[in-house]
Amino acid sequence: MKLHSIELHDFRSYEQHSFGFEPEGNLIIGPNGSGKTNLLEAIAYTSIGKSIRYHLDSELVRQHTAGFVLTARYQTDQDSDLAVQLSYQENRKILKINDVLSRQLSDLVSRVKVIYLAPDDIGLINGSPRIRRQYFDFAISQLFPAYLALLRAYLHIVDQRNRLLKAEPGKSEKRSWDLRFVQALLALYPYRKQYLELLNNELQTDFAQISDNLQQVKICYLPALKDAFALDQDSLLAHLDSIAAKELLWQRSLIGAHLDDYSFRVSDNNMQSFASQGQKRIAVIIAKLIQAKLIKETTGIVPILLFDDIFAELDAAHSQRIHELACGACQIFVAAPKEDITQIFGQMTTIRLGENR
Repeated sequence: MKLHSIELHDFRSYEQHSFGFEPEGNLIIGPNGSGKTNLLEAIAYTSIGKSIRYHLDSELVRQHTAGFVLTARYQTDQDSDLAVQLSYQENRKILKINDVLSRQLSDLVSRVKVIYLAPDDIGLINGSPRIRRQYFDFAISQLFPAYLALLRAYLHIVDQRNRLLKAEPGKSEKRSWDLRFVQALLALYPYRKQYLELLNNELQTDFAQISDNLQQVKICYLPALKDAFALDQDSLLAHLDSIAAKELLWQRSLIGAHLDDYSFRVSDNNMQSFASQGQKRIAVIIAKLIQAKLIKETTGIVPILLFDDIFAELDAAHSQRIHELACGACQIFVAAPKEDITQIFGQMTTIRLGENR
């Protein structure tokens, strides 16, 4: 798919501005503070309906204004027009797709695919399990939109079950919620397992040689309960019975997808402890490029790639290899503060941003 244009009204630093884009994408060059990241965040917002950088909607409103409006015009891979408008005011968000009101953000996620890459992505390795869960949950949702509804249902059940554990539940009531919890968990796990299998297959084949100093990369699943993917309903219910006293003491669910983690590994060592910063950055970029490939192969939608100043930390060889992998069918946007980015992406049309808009 391609993004033709976007209009921003009172979004972050933008009062009112429209941008038109080339089918292959654009370079976005400007000094720090000129609005490069804000523009990319606006594009990403029109694909997922929230901040890709985990900002609250209220934090995206330009200072001293009441709300924002974003209007994006896409062309699908079937050459049909797709208009997306998102507005936020008075703690209320409104989504319109082709001028029709939509009440589900999943309608947007299933139709528009954007992948955002930034220096902060190194937090996928260095950061908390919560950051990794958020990333992988979103990546899985882009491939399998049904996962998003299952995840929301599961998290709702976890919340309700935790409330129950704080209230000294009766045996039958707890058993009922245990069963709901286990069934919701078993609905999620096949999606997570399948995504990891697809991801690791690419890491071992097409993306195995992206870097000479980064070999044998894989991503492992670290469940709160050992061998979680292999367990069935009866096994999980039996385990919940065995930890019932502990859960009542802690007043919360002590196993489940909301606690599980992922581990980036190189030569079977945890990258968080054993990899250099440069290796970590490359590994995360590879994961996101594979995400783009899997979206195209699984959904038939060619995603849009947003590169937010990621090349400043990379050497020329790695930058060129990423350029080769990214260019082609995907429309790409590359934000950078200096003109030297044109040495890698010189064939692309440049949008220059200054201090005044």
